[in-house]
Amino acid sequence: MKGMTAFYLLLTLVGGVAIFVSIVNIQWVHGDEWRARGEKRELWLRTDPARRGNIYSSDGKILATTVTECDLYLDLDKSLEYNDKGEMVYDKEHNAKQKCPIVDSCFEKYIDTVCIMLSEAVPSHNVQYYRNRIVSERSKAKPRRCFLVERRIPYSTWQTITRLPGWKSGVVKQVDGRSVIRQVRAHIYGNMAGNAIGFDNALNQGTYTGLEGAYDSILRGQDGIFNCRRLTKGIWLPDEPRERKEVPQRTDNDQVDTIVVQNKVDGMSIVSTIDTRYQDIAENSLRKALRQYGGTSGCAVLMEMETGYVLACANLAIDTSLHDYVEKRDENVAVSHVYEPGSTFKTIILTAMMSDKEIKIDTAMKVKAFYKDFGGKNGVIKDSHKKKDSLSVKEVMEESSNVGMCDLGWKYYNKRRDKLVELVKELFPYEKLHLDVNAPEYSARINNVNTSNRDFLNFCYGYSTTVSAMRLITFYNALGAGGRMVKPLFCKAIVDGDKVREMKPIVLNPQICSKETAAMMKTLLEGVVENGTGNNIKNNTYGIAGKTGTAVHSYSNKSRYNGSFAGFFPAENPRYTCLVVIENSPAYGRQAALVFKDISDCVVAVDKRLSDGVLKSVWPTLRVDSTKALQIPFLEKGNQEGIANAYELLGRQYRTSDPKSKWVSYRAASDSIPGSYIAYKPVSGKVPNCYGMSAKDAVTLLREQGYRARVVGYGKVVSQQPKSGTVSKRGTMVILNMK
Repeated sequence: MKGMTAFYLLLTLVGGVAIFVSIVNIQWVHGDEWRARGEKRELWLRTDPARRGNIYSSDGKILATTVTECDLYLDLDKSLEYNDKGEMVYDKEHNAKQKCPIVDSCFEKYIDTVCIMLSEAVPSHNVQYYRNRIVSERSKAKPRRCFLVERRIPYSTWQTITRLPGWKSGVVKQVDGRSVIRQVRAHIYGNMAGNAIGFDNALNQGTYTGLEGAYDSILRGQDGIFNCRRLTKGIWLPDEPRERKEVPQRTDNDQVDTIVVQNKVDGMSIVSTIDTRYQDIAENSLRKALRQYGGTSGCAVLMEMETGYVLACANLAIDTSLHDYVEKRDENVAVSHVYEPGSTFKTIILTAMMSDKEIKIDTAMKVKAFYKDFGGKNGVIKDSHKKKDSLSVKEVMEESSNVGMCDLGWKYYNKRRDKLVELVKELFPYEKLHLDVNAPEYSARINNVNTSNRDFLNFCYGYSTTVSAMRLITFYNALGAGGRMVKPLFCKAIVDGDKVREMKPIVLNPQICSKETAAMMKTLLEGVVENGTGNNIKNNTYGIAGKTGTAVHSYSNKSRYNGSFAGFFPAENPRYTCLVVIENSPAYGRQAALVFKDISDCVVAVDKRLSDGVLKSVWPTLRVDSTKALQIPFLEKGNQEGIANAYELLGRQYRTSDPKSKWVSYRAASDSIPGSYIAYKPVSGKVPNCYGMSAKDAVTLLREQGYRARVVGYGKVVSQQPKSGTVSKRGTMVILNMK
């Protein structure tokens, strides 16, 4: 026994000596070699991604930000548990035990909950769709252990599913070595202004279109790079980042390169020029027109005259899968599409002619109209409808006479056609604008007008040339500003913490034409809306100066049009420029003008400065037509407290002759007496007069007098039955027609 003890002691001593020798050998003899290997094998450089900056609208809303999204994969294996003898294992209730990630009891209990959450996250699919997919896969003899249920669901939804009892192990965390969780850019307002904001570029990973692409270096920031030492599998210990110090990095070839360690710097945010209020009305009105008339695509652009800020840029194209018009990825209609503009280009041609110092054009001078043979093959030009055989230059613009424009061009430039082209290029931006949205800008062109008479004549009324919508609105904006041409801008400011750097206007040409020429053209464009082809948007609230355009061409073997309307408003004091284009549809310029009117109405209603007279006009000698003075909105009749509050919100002075009366009606101004509200007192036993009231006020008033009310339509009361003043019993039903 003692011998065995001595043997074990000796063995322990020998082992201890061997271990000591090994440690000495590793630490001191070969220590440097092993430490070097450890550095190569265990020291890694890892990246701490910078957070990408937000994109805001000019009215303070977030348009694009970074969010976490996930792909939902489920492990639907339903295998049973067996013991060492190959026998099925049962629980206490004699049910076969499962070793699958989601046991049947938990699966059946929460499958409906999962499907409801998914349908809420992805509204395009209902609850039954997800239930059928998941249950169908689960019922297979060998269900997939990595079954894709849905892509790109919110992280909150994915996380909630993983926390359901019994589901955690059934939600797959990695697929092909990659996490199902990732950071992506999200457009908070869906596809609103999608192409202006920008999408990730599917053709080139890590790049973007729109503002995202143009300001990528500012939004992206700088990723942090730091040392990380692996302690054991899956466990890493980050070192402190040491700025601009070279450290070893393991590469695929097991060699050592060098890289700079850097601190993380989150990206800066930018404020776009897009105003969500104007963008919303632009998209909805344009979509309504496209749905009504058809077509392949269209755009509506609103631009602030002084700064060049693009306040709205709707780009809609047909999506055959949705059977609707949407902001399609990578199809920026306003920037990238080029087309023959038609009659909206007549403004450019006539401005060029009036800028020619060698000739003098009087707007009252008469020119040929309706029909003229200019000689040679294809030399006959004919207007679409006959009114007069001759028109003044003013009437040529108002009636959009092709013959009249050709007569002017033939008379003054037939022998010097290059001069007209030269004049046009001097005032119209044919060169690329290099806009601050990452989208293709294709070259605009002019046909060789010396080749044939037809090309020259076509050029005189808006054919034989192609332009983009952004180039066209840039010209009209300059014309409304008295000749000052500014570059369209989509970014208003860059935000770096508490610092805001505003983007100043970029002047492309301080004077494309004389102020006198610009004033004359403005008068002609006002005449188009007052008396000519754009008279369907004439109104008594504010003036519009603009031009219709209808360019006919063939699309899918059918005659189709590019209908457009370009102009600025209010004509009395121009501040905004707008262009609407509807491509490849039966719509004319007059239909495009209606979209223009919807947008301009919205702007005039929102921008108080237009009626306050704060803005300095570029037309200081202009006399404002009193019939177009901006009207103060009012309710004809209603609750005095509510009306007074509305006036206060609008920043208007509220006048009343009886501040104690609950109900008031409006008395219009007369001579020296300003408009004000006077008391309205309903007579007991007679139906009150609800004309001009809101639905809320009308219903409240009727109930106070003992009558019942039924509202038909929306808006304010335009008629009622029984009529006001009718003697009726209490409880009588009064029908209120709203409009």
